[in-house]
Amino acid sequence: MKLGKKLLVTGFALAISGGAQAINVDGDWTDWITPGAGAASDWTPNDGAVKYDVNDQTGGSGAYLNPGYGGQAYDAEAIYVKVSGSAIHVAVITGRDPNATGWRWGDIALDFGNDGSFEYGMIARSDAGQHSSSGIGLAGEVYQVDAWNVGIWDAPSDHSPNPTTDYANEHPTSVMTGTKLGEGEFAFSAMTGDVGALGGQHWFMEALIPVGFLDESLLSQPFTAHWTMGCANDWIQVDPLIAAVPEPVSLSLFGLGLLGLFRGRRKQLN
Repeated sequence: MKLGKKLLVTGFALAISGGAQAINVDGDWTDWITPGAGAASDWTPNDGAVKYDVNDQTGGSGAYLNPGYGGQAYDAEAIYVKVSGSAIHVAVITGRDPNATGWRWGDIALDFGNDGSFEYGMIARSDAGQHSSSGIGLAGEVYQVDAWNVGIWDAPSDHSPNPTTDYANEHPTSVMTGTKLGEGEFAFSAMTGDVGALGGQHWFMEALIPVGFLDESLLSQPFTAHWTMGCANDWIQVDPLIAAVPEPVSLSLFGLGLLGLFRGRRKQLN
């Protein structure tokens, strides 16, 4: 079973790695976008292989501060995803201060199959004891998630202290319960300079989630990466639509196996 998983992970890596240089998880946001010039184009990633979405206070996957409370301090600005080698890289830019009291950063959530299940999460910021729906774990830990916390909205502008709607579940905040699979890599930093046409203070986080932690049966499916803060005032997500294609690797390894048998046969004959 270990061998089978290793082969599939290798196939996933070869199918989606684009040959660009590796991303170092060190909190340097200029690895992802060019230092700001105060224009909408600031959000464009440096690497064309990166899938991204922008919600710079307007537009994007979630309307401006949907459901509209908190201003820049609760804005989910942009999300970037790249699968390279044997890892999923995710970067998020937000107006939410990671050290703010009250609602903390939410966790990075991954939904394979795009069915709303959000099977995996990486802890972005421990919020234990911060509020009634605090999450578990420490920054950088990767979990197979059994249950997620959600925000405080049944729908945009429809506040609820205990939401149970589909809308609430579509925007998970932090890992409530789950199984720790291991530690990936995580870093964050305060951004300097003007980024985006609308300005404001921004913070940057980036994560590396090893593909080897994930269920091999899910790796052939497209997935969505999602992020929001603990109250889910605003959210951002992107679906990279990247799937594994392990068959060519399996055929290559089969060919290598035949070559090995042939060489072994020659040694015996000699």
